[in-house]
Amino acid sequence: MLDSKIYYLTKMKKLLYASVITLALGMTSCKKDFLETTPTDKVDAPTMLETTDGAQVAMDGIYRMLYTSGWTTGNTDQNFGIMSTKIFTSLMGEDFLQDAQGNGWFYFDYRFDVRSRYTSTTWRSYGTWNFYYTLISNANYILSAETTLKGEKAVIDNIMAQAYSIRAYAYFQLIQLFQQTYIGHQNAPGVPLYTEPTTSASQGKPRGTVEEVYTQINSDLDKAITLFAQDKALQKHKSHVDFYLANAFKANVSLVQNKWDDAVKYSTEALSKPGLEMISGADLTSGFNSISLKDVLWGAQIIADQSTVYASFFSHMDASADRYAASSRKVIYNWLYDQIPQTDARKKWWHDATDGGEPETKPYNQVKFRYADKASDLGDYIFMRAEEMQLVKAEALAHANRLTEAKTELEKLMKLRNPNYAQTLNGMKMSKDFTMGSIGLPTTLMDQILLQRRIELWGEAERIYDLQRLKMGFNRNATKSNHTSKPIWNTEEVASKEFILTIPQKEFDGNTSLDATKDQNPL
Repeated sequence: MLDSKIYYLTKMKKLLYASVITLALGMTSCKKDFLETTPTDKVDAPTMLETTDGAQVAMDGIYRMLYTSGWTTGNTDQNFGIMSTKIFTSLMGEDFLQDAQGNGWFYFDYRFDVRSRYTSTTWRSYGTWNFYYTLISNANYILSAETTLKGEKAVIDNIMAQAYSIRAYAYFQLIQLFQQTYIGHQNAPGVPLYTEPTTSASQGKPRGTVEEVYTQINSDLDKAITLFAQDKALQKHKSHVDFYLANAFKANVSLVQNKWDDAVKYSTEALSKPGLEMISGADLTSGFNSISLKDVLWGAQIIADQSTVYASFFSHMDASADRYAASSRKVIYNWLYDQIPQTDARKKWWHDATDGGEPETKPYNQVKFRYADKASDLGDYIFMRAEEMQLVKAEALAHANRLTEAKTELEKLMKLRNPNYAQTLNGMKMSKDFTMGSIGLPTTLMDQILLQRRIELWGEAERIYDLQRLKMGFNRNATKSNHTSKPIWNTEEVASKEFILTIPQKEFDGNTSLDATKDQNPL
């Protein structure tokens, strides 16, 4: 596994600032990729993990990593944590596109031209592998102190639950990015599993099977949920994982594994969070840049000293600012846009086919995500909203053939989006069959649920994951398509090799348990 490092955060004026623990923690015998220099307020790992205060500071360091760059030796402006993953996995589908190459960032993901760059430490395979395994490495060190940490038991349980959740989340991302979906591939090679602290001298692990990886993910989430349940109200900030978010993770895992009843159970639990509500009205067009929105389950509050300017989600999304998006706009597939009726409030998330001449008013350009303050490059990152869980619940109910309940759950969302939606549903066949494919006419309740997921979670849910778990290809070539990559790339393959990343060469160089000729994903 690639070298990694542990961060911790100190709180100043109730804000979070990052520092680095002196122990440089690698996960294989690879040479260190990061500088050994550390701030003057450094704290060594053993000292930090003696008390709950120190352990929570270490957890805060993990949360800081979720929105920072530095995971590659170059191209850092397209490698900035979770939101970077959301962009490139959306571009790998059909609903989300770039209307020009611009500076090049993310355009190679859109054209499926990153997998061949696995030998480079500046491209997608390396940056993604390094990011998620660094989260795992840091979580493992915190979990290693579970029986020795000093402090109140409820607080210890909560910190450990956070670490278990983050480890599960990271493995869930890795297994979806580096192997095909769970169903039908349980015995396929997954990713190496590490559950104990590692150093640069540690022996690397082989690829566990997909089944083994999901077993670990579920074990971690079950432990987290049990520990969180001791005191569900201990979450201090929306950046922290809590009982309800751990249930949300479990709901998404259950959906991929086709465990429909579990997906219903855990999404329902996630939605029961006190004060959590789906949004409507002016909140829908506020720019999705504040974790104070009442539908936010998980997000990161970005402050002035931590804004990353160009290496940020909003610099790639908000074309009204003089940033990357001005020359490479993030655009909705015109076919999907045409499925949204004028009475739907979400139609305002994108411009129509009229070219207004300015970067932000180009055809189909998004205005869903905007800076909160362009002058200071500020805007919070929203990682998960209640609406995602609402759609998971509706879909799982439909798969389980609980169609009346599924319709009710879908209507809860849609009455906040389109006052005329009841007429649309009345014309749908009450069936769990998915008939429309990537493009086509929605005729069933399941068609509608999945279509509304594509619209509501555009730019938020990783579209390529949905294409994998639903076992479908995609079509970017509807009539008068606005896709710009030429030739327009389509696939009807349900398990295309293009849907998953290649393992970085750096991993093979440092992990003697892996053989590049046998263990690499299809090139």
